[in-house]
Amino acid sequence: MVRICNLMGIGILVGIALCAATCIASDHPLLGKAAPALTLDVMDGGKFDLAALKGKIVIMDFWATWCPPCRAALPIYVKVADKLKDKDVVFYGVNLKEAPEQIKAFQKKNSLKFSVALDSKLDGARLYEVESIPQLVVVGKDGVIEAVHVGLAPDAETDLTKELETLAAGKSLVKKDEKK
Repeated sequence: MVRICNLMGIGILVGIALCAATCIASDHPLLGKAAPALTLDVMDGGKFDLAALKGKIVIMDFWATWCPPCRAALPIYVKVADKLKDKDVVFYGVNLKEAPEQIKAFQKKNSLKFSVALDSKLDGARLYEVESIPQLVVVGKDGVIEAVHVGLAPDAETDLTKELETLAAGKSLVKKDEKK
């Protein structure tokens, strides 16, 4: 039993190291492109309509309550977004196929308050080419995808804060020749 735990621990450390190396998906196919139109129901009523949020910096976190890295990432992302909301930053957790009651219980248990867009048919996940979660997508004020992060990097809070402050200052994260 001890060997299994030790091997599992090594596997987790290797996974974290790999994530640190690959979390910023600089080669994601949507990076630098116009964000695909996305409209989803919001858990507490209304609609999430990405096009209606043009002029704001939009953070979309594709996640599920059963995903340990998602559960670790959400408090970080919510904290950063709340800190920068006066700079036109908005955050939506895009939940993949879970019941609202399950999501509400998760939010209550973890004292988290954030808007949840319900991707019950995985339309958003397909449009944004989500292959693993959490996947964080940052859309600039001009509607261009400026960053895609897959997994949870050790410096997620610092890195996301810097990225959002750069965008709030009117600069791009994607080089002009990378925009498509």
